[in-house]
Amino acid sequence: MPFIGSKSEGRRGAMKVMLVGDPGEQRTQLKTVLAALAEPELEIIEGETATAANLSQNVAAPADVTLVIVNGNEEAALSFLQSQSLHSPRPSLLAVLAARSAGLMKRALRSGADEILFMPLDPGEATRALLKISEAHWRTERRQGGVVISVTSLVGGVGVTSLAADLALALESLHQTVALVDLDLQTGGLAVFLNLDPEVTIMPLVRLERKLDSIQLESALTKHQSGVYLLAAPKRIEEGELVSDITVGTVLDLIRQLFDYVIVDCGDHVDENAVAAWERSDHLFYVLNQSIAAARCAWRFIDLFERLDLTRLEPRFILNRYNPSHPLTEKAIEATLAKSISAKIPTDDRTFESIEMKAQNLFQLAPSSPVARAMLDLAALVMPHTEPAPAPETFMSRLKSAFTTH
Repeated sequence: MPFIGSKSEGRRGAMKVMLVGDPGEQRTQLKTVLAALAEPELEIIEGETATAANLSQNVAAPADVTLVIVNGNEEAALSFLQSQSLHSPRPSLLAVLAARSAGLMKRALRSGADEILFMPLDPGEATRALLKISEAHWRTERRQGGVVISVTSLVGGVGVTSLAADLALALESLHQTVALVDLDLQTGGLAVFLNLDPEVTIMPLVRLERKLDSIQLESALTKHQSGVYLLAAPKRIEEGELVSDITVGTVLDLIRQLFDYVIVDCGDHVDENAVAAWERSDHLFYVLNQSIAAARCAWRFIDLFERLDLTRLEPRFILNRYNPSHPLTEKAIEATLAKSISAKIPTDDRTFESIEMKAQNLFQLAPSSPVARAMLDLAALVMPHTEPAPAPETFMSRLKSAFTTH
């Protein structure tokens, strides 16, 4: 199945759709078409008829979407649309018109309609409008909770895993609760980098999918000595093929409710699992180094990402193992990609060799190193910015203010 344009279903339930309008052939046809739609899954609710009295007294409908038939009693229907548009929260409002009148379309939109449909209702148009609303609602729901950060690349050896792990450690050192999710399912590098041997991996969650709860998820996590938690890749390479985008979506939707930050190591390839993670991400970091191969792959990634049409997510490019004297400069890479470099992580082979030999992490071994400072700067990019509290006024500052204002 091609992953481009695919959508993970996560744990969405049926979307409640209320029909409002006079009973008759048009309303029957509308209900018949909606009931036959393959997706999104709908629960159809019968609303009030379109008499002036009913519509004027109708309160906010307990639905995700309200379809209002604007035919015959147009003034009452438009008045109802306007009254519903003032509620907060309110359902999405779709006006269903019997005539393709530009004037009536304009009035419906000005009355608060979010979309316009026409009778007889076309199934394709209905699907398009309802899927658009469904996806918008889903994006809003899944953004509740912690911040999800995906780290990825299209070329190996640039340090995706080390950057993901060190970013998690940086955030934890700033007193945030952090989880790492290893979607580099064949390599499983996060456990190795963190010097962990997890007893449990993501595999017990594969069978649960939509029935997953927080207790089951927590039982699959391994705690690192730093306080960071890891959801590890499968122990066996072949088991990685059993992890689906539905599993990934369900896990991320739930795990973000338990942690301030969730960092996903997507590895150096793109598949449906990676796209499912990107769809749920608040930040996407693409990692490259100062090599022609990495720059070319980054350009290919930009082309791919644009075709995925994840419009609310803008990738940030991280230049890892940066060497200012390298012949392939930061400016040359930015010119090639037509994108700016958001952060540079300096090269420091000696520090990383010590980390590996001593089985310690960056913030234990070298918390004041240039690499550690760069990782803290990167963590600052994803943390909310707060204005510093104003310093308390002293007697002299008040006296000075009094003189300068006169």
